[in-house]
Amino acid sequence: MKSKTLLICLVLVSVLIVGIIVAVISDSSLLKKEEQEIKVSGVIASEDELLGKYEKSDLPFTKYLFDDTIVYWHQRMVDDAIVEKDYIRYEFDKNTEELIEKEFEWRSDIPEHLPPIITKEEAESMVEGKIMYTNLWYISPKSHRFPITPTPKNPCWAVSIADDKGYNIDVIIIDAVEGKILGHGVPIP
Repeated sequence: MKSKTLLICLVLVSVLIVGIIVAVISDSSLLKKEEQEIKVSGVIASEDELLGKYEKSDLPFTKYLFDDTIVYWHQRMVDDAIVEKDYIRYEFDKNTEELIEKEFEWRSDIPEHLPPIITKEEAESMVEGKIMYTNLWYISPKSHRFPITPTPKNPCWAVSIADDKGYNIDVIIIDAVEGKILGHGVPIP
């Protein structure tokens, strides 16, 4: 019962995260399906009839039903940290259920669990301004959103700051292990 509840929570969190990521990653193939009706649901790989033929894990995926394709997306997470640009994506023909494409990005230098980190509240207390939201990330060396050089090895808090009108005007990047401000990210409009 406890593991089923955890899986359901993971699916719901994945759906939320994927929604954020789809809004951020403008070069994603999911966004190339413009002006189509899209149905979105959360699934567990091994429990979905189509995906289960190719993916034997119990990872949570977000399933997108387009007019002509079915896309499954898994965003890699390490505990509560999003692993930027690490994902699994399957694309199928909706009519034939033929696998069109599988994409897999998975860095080998990321640990299975988070090290001891500062809390979200501690990170937020290090910045000034109206906080919109705060997320924990493993930043990718290919990142456009978090252009920090050199790329941090530790997980980082990204604290988004809003102006008086509620527009995202800054993103402060904080090393979640060392508790140091590393620089700025690119605000999402």
